[in-house]
Amino acid sequence: MPPAGHQEVEIATGENYPVVYHGGSVMTDVTIHAVFWAPSGYQFESSPTPGVLSYEQLIQQWFTDVAHDSGTKSNIYSVLDEYGDGSGPGSYHINYDATTDTIADSDPYPAQADQCASPNGVATCVTDLEVQDELDKLITAHDPTGRGLHDLWFVFLPPNVDECSSQGVCGTTEYAGYHSLSNVGHGPVIYAVVPDPTIEFTPGPGTDPEGNPVAESTLDTIAHETFEAITNPEGNGWMDPNGFEAADKCENGPEDGTPLGFASDGSPYDQVINGDEYLVQMIWSNASTGCVQRSAATPPAPALETVDETQFSPLISGNIGTGQAGISVRLALLRAGAVVSTGSTRTRTGGVWGPVRLSHAVGDDRDQLNIGYGSGSPAPDIIQTGNGGNPFIEGGWTGWFDLDHGYAVGNRGVLLAPCGQTGVLTLKLGTVTTEPPAELCQTEADVAEVDTSTIRAGTQITMSSEDNRAVSILNPAGALVTLTIHPGEPDSVSALGNDQLLFEPTGFPSCTANLEAQTVSCSGLVPGSRYTLTRRRHDLVRRLKADRSGTVRLTGVSVAGGDLFTLVNSAHRTLTALHVAHLRVRIDGEQTVVASGRCQPGDYYGSPVATPPIGDGIGQPGVSGKGTICPLDGRAKGLSSSDIEQTDDFSGGLTRTVVPDLESVSPSSGANLYGPFVAQAQPALPGFNSSIYGARARVSLAVRRAGSGRRLVFIRNVATAHGVAVNSLRAGAYDATWVLGDVNGDTRTVLTRFVEAR
Repeated sequence: MPPAGHQEVEIATGENYPVVYHGGSVMTDVTIHAVFWAPSGYQFESSPTPGVLSYEQLIQQWFTDVAHDSGTKSNIYSVLDEYGDGSGPGSYHINYDATTDTIADSDPYPAQADQCASPNGVATCVTDLEVQDELDKLITAHDPTGRGLHDLWFVFLPPNVDECSSQGVCGTTEYAGYHSLSNVGHGPVIYAVVPDPTIEFTPGPGTDPEGNPVAESTLDTIAHETFEAITNPEGNGWMDPNGFEAADKCENGPEDGTPLGFASDGSPYDQVINGDEYLVQMIWSNASTGCVQRSAATPPAPALETVDETQFSPLISGNIGTGQAGISVRLALLRAGAVVSTGSTRTRTGGVWGPVRLSHAVGDDRDQLNIGYGSGSPAPDIIQTGNGGNPFIEGGWTGWFDLDHGYAVGNRGVLLAPCGQTGVLTLKLGTVTTEPPAELCQTEADVAEVDTSTIRAGTQITMSSEDNRAVSILNPAGALVTLTIHPGEPDSVSALGNDQLLFEPTGFPSCTANLEAQTVSCSGLVPGSRYTLTRRRHDLVRRLKADRSGTVRLTGVSVAGGDLFTLVNSAHRTLTALHVAHLRVRIDGEQTVVASGRCQPGDYYGSPVATPPIGDGIGQPGVSGKGTICPLDGRAKGLSSSDIEQTDDFSGGLTRTVVPDLESVSPSSGANLYGPFVAQAQPALPGFNSSIYGARARVSLAVRRAGSGRRLVFIRNVATAHGVAVNSLRAGAYDATWVLGDVNGDTRTVLTRFVEAR
């Protein structure tokens, strides 16, 4: 919740996106616990005037009232009934007993040297992790069964105490309160932190029907965080596509509802709970498509369609969510606005469909997968992982790139990031599923540290994220889309890195074939480890050792379009398999486009996605739909002559070729000759810092009299150390056609003119 008097930046609410289900759990039958942490020397506000409840008393009255009216349709918590999960519909069922569910915590705050630095200079400042540690100690002592999804713990801090959830993100500057999930080794705990509002401002009269402005400012925060913690306890419950929860969406515009009346001091109130009057913000209702004070809607549990995708696999499967059999399902894979593959099937018993095999594999954030269903079934799904907002600030879903470059695999554990509000994350070692990463997600770092059994080179690792990635105008409720990847080896080296993380990711194995250089290199490996690279049909098997950058290089072999190179580690685990593209081009002179040639139909052409595709919000311009593909007829004409490379959609690897330049030719263009001459050409490739180096290529030369089509001289190769001698020509102007050809069959044609002057 933002600081008092401030509103969230309006990203999602302007679009009126509903909050949608993201696949995780909600809380039902919830017991609320109130912890007032005030060591000696600190205290909460007493009653501001006679007959008015103190800060602590009013908070306890609120929780008591909310519990008393639990299950009714008369207040904002009735909207909870709209938000269920896979286990059933939502439920307004809240428990609280002030005598047993309140803890007056007098433990001292951490030593000053261990505290955070308050941005506004508040002398005492505790960190989120320090709050978690204190709360874990209290739960262990007072209620060891109070962990999990049936207990919500509020920690209240007294005046003159700031709290920071991360560096610079504190109660005095960034929030009035927040909810999160803690797990410091004894199980998950759903908790909320609410600093005293006076560290931000002094609440005045006029919005305090109970007569205590400071406490009633806190009640507004409590109402907000209670609702959001129940509907989104682990960051994978109910949010709109940009990460705004049901209370967040009602902070713009008029936050409070229509007054039900006015208290004796003139303050309006919009809630009457157990006979007491309160003024708190409204809550988003999907049923009403807006912010409400209460709701009579009781929709059933969410029954969204699901779609399952595995990276670099052409197989897609799913479930329409309604249990109907015989419903038609039509799939279309789009790249750069063109349909590159289609498939269809019908649902079976239970609504299950697939797997449907496409001619191309999925796994690139530029892909768009459209799924249409038969009459009377769900709305179409439009899946664009590359328009996913920014998951690193809890503002969107994770896409393929984020998953590929968001982990660090060690010998006894895995780091995953981001882990907050990134769908239902699942990590498997072989067939064994680890603890849920979301329940290990650290609030301060947005990193989940998952302890595992020993991970060896041969351990098969699978990571998946199920999230609502299909919200669109055609289908506002979206669909649950699972993306599954296979992380690399423990202690491997990343070739790209990821500056959005607080740790260095380990390697994502992939290979690149260079057709001009006739080499294959594979990166994302473990330095010093040995690997086997095999060409199709085992006609070539090479054992290679990774260098310090985690790269192996295969040289001195033939590499051609259609080859399949498979990389296996020392434990016989297949890491990747590169399908070398059919890629051959002809370039005229220094033209910036290809004159003719061939490429791999439907595959991406040019540089791949190399940085996290983050954006301002879901549906905002991202990388989805972007890029260039090889036309479906395989003709390369008109494609860019720079970055001549294609992405292998079955592995994420690359095939590239570089057509050498003609650094110099003799005779040069415009030269005047006098008698016999030596024809010579020097092919070259660009190097680092504008340098060049020699290239292996042949250069043929054809000479014709200007304006004539008859060839007078033809030399198969003038790219030799000493060139080729040419006899004298008759006086006049001559056209020279130089054709460079490399080992891949790429060509570059250069036209010059010289004059025989004698």
